[in-house]
Amino acid sequence: MLSNAFFIPFYCVENRFMTTSFLDLLPLETSRLRIRQYRHTDLETTRQMSQDAELRKWLISGVYSDKEHEEYVRISSGPDTKDFVVEDKITGKIIGEMTFHLWFVERTWEMGWLILPEFQGKGYASEAANSLIKIGFEEMQLQRIVAMAQPENQASWRVMEKIGMRREGLFLQCIPRPDGTWWDEVLYAILASEYKALD
Repeated sequence: MLSNAFFIPFYCVENRFMTTSFLDLLPLETSRLRIRQYRHTDLETTRQMSQDAELRKWLISGVYSDKEHEEYVRISSGPDTKDFVVEDKITGKIIGEMTFHLWFVERTWEMGWLILPEFQGKGYASEAANSLIKIGFEEMQLQRIVAMAQPENQASWRVMEKIGMRREGLFLQCIPRPDGTWWDEVLYAILASEYKALD
């Protein structure tokens, strides 16, 4: 999963307009998956994603308390969400979530993913990410989509490379951690012109 906490203040500038237009496109479906907005009824079925320490080891927010998880689901069920449920299209079982939101310049969005341990290694992250890239460039007329991860999080940035993104840079010691140390992050991106060239 990607860390994007230091971009949040910029994201809020155009959040309401851009997120609403994306919400109008949901749910998105792939051959195996459905991406949809959180619902209040997802409180228990998404708790592991908020409270599994190993799953959240790359996230600056860390493990949520019960109260924080309840607030997270409440916000994610509303118009200002940036995180979306990923579920198995046939069984309806939640397998993870995708992040998709405005970055700090217009027509540029950031995405990320969090896949539950029992569903990792099955290509779900790249399948869901490809659907967001497609909708972003074909329906939302975006110019650029970015994704970020710590250099040590190879599973995440390998997904970025698999879906056609380029590594653009390395930010040194840019994410503060609760223990007083700092994370580096790698930045990947794909442009609308690059997406079209993949056809």
